[in-house]
Amino acid sequence: MLQICCSGWNNAARKCKIAAMNWDDMRFLLAVAQAGSLKGAARSLGVDKTTVSRRLRALEAALGRQVVEVRGQGLTLTDFGRRLHRHAEVMRDEMQAVDALAGADTGGALGTVRLSAVPMVINQILVPALGTLRTAAPGLRLELIAEARDLSLLRGEADIALRLARPTEGGQGVLARKLGDLDYAAYALRGAAGDLPWIGYESRMSYLPQAAAIARAAAAEGAAHISVNDAETLFRLVCCGHGKTLLPRIVGDAEPCLVELPFTHGALPKREFWLMVRRELRELERIRLVVQWVERTLAPLPSQTQPTRPPDHRDNGGHP
Repeated sequence: MLQICCSGWNNAARKCKIAAMNWDDMRFLLAVAQAGSLKGAARSLGVDKTTVSRRLRALEAALGRQVVEVRGQGLTLTDFGRRLHRHAEVMRDEMQAVDALAGADTGGALGTVRLSAVPMVINQILVPALGTLRTAAPGLRLELIAEARDLSLLRGEADIALRLARPTEGGQGVLARKLGDLDYAAYALRGAAGDLPWIGYESRMSYLPQAAAIARAAAAEGAAHISVNDAETLFRLVCCGHGKTLLPRIVGDAEPCLVELPFTHGALPKREFWLMVRRELRELERIRLVVQWVERTLAPLPSQTQPTRPPDHRDNGGHP
């Protein structure tokens, strides 16, 4: 429980009023600030909207001040709520640091690291290189989370994340470093017929640079009667000879059954490859070992850079 002394808020001569708050109430404030609605906050916390509303009311009752207000179709923080939000972020970071300390090395076991990335990066880039990490860190438990959804480091959904766009989550709570550029090229099954159709992404994925490039090529040469929403599926379709597509070079060049094709439909796309780490975990041995392994694995990427910087508070990772 956190105790807050209220002297100075109204009158210096006034007695200090102690308001007891549960840390969970502050978590609900952070969730509403990020989501902008009760529904979004409830989804991120895995509870219902009624619970979010009740916990916010409890927080306001404990503080004697309004922290959120309705604006338009959503919720926004009051001026006091925004000031409180900065303190809530510090509290969250400290709680995560305590959790990290509790999970630190005890008796030779390095502990667990949760690493998140899209399925193709996990399956086609990290898994083949896993043997070197197992040799270097035999006491480490690694959880590989292959999801297209961007997991939140700040909410503890992952310790390390790999993103294919400049990350914007985290403020001072997350460290981010660009590892390099993910170059794309055209590939097809080795020995397949030369008139293979292009396989691309469904229309909702058209914002991806590689999806747009595939669409240009398909408009000129013909498209397969199939589309996907995940690059791992695209990779398997090409490996099975159902068509040709654009893949990251680090993936396509490593697959013996694939051959690179010329691409004559404009410039080939590329994506930025970023590494993100929760700031309070960066000094832990298990985190250091996994970060070093990721950096070695992705060393072939062009334009590798070194500076580390905290991103701002939005989040926009991406599919490979």
